[in-house]
Amino acid sequence: MLDLARESITALQGETASYPQAVQIWMKVMGGSFLASVLFLYSRIGARWILAALLLNLLGLLIGKMAFPDESRTVLGTYVHILFWPAILWAIWRSAGDLSLSRKENSFFDRVYIIWLAWASLLMSISLFFDFRTVISMWS
Repeated sequence: MLDLARESITALQGETASYPQAVQIWMKVMGGSFLASVLFLYSRIGARWILAALLLNLLGLLIGKMAFPDESRTVLGTYVHILFWPAILWAIWRSAGDLSLSRKENSFFDRVYIIWLAWASLLMSISLFFDFRTVISMWS
């Protein structure tokens, strides 16, 4: 089982290395932005959902590659995103209902969180747009 996981990780890393540099940068920006959720984990539910999205993505890619070794990372990632991210985005913004940058009682930390949450959500939404486009092109 561990050998299969190692082989899958190696295959995923190899595929990622073959992507154009712009795609690799996009993936690093997303990963770093999502990982920044650890700054807000203890006080913000939305940060926990962003971290859950990151962990589900990594786990989904690994399990997907182990189960379907011939499937591309692009296809596996697309399906993981489409399956989980819309619900996670809904949960993030449902939990953020009372947030507003214009509230005077917001602390600096609150404002940073709101901006980060909007940024991470925007990244997820843009990625989902491309994921749906990938699925449409696969089916047509």
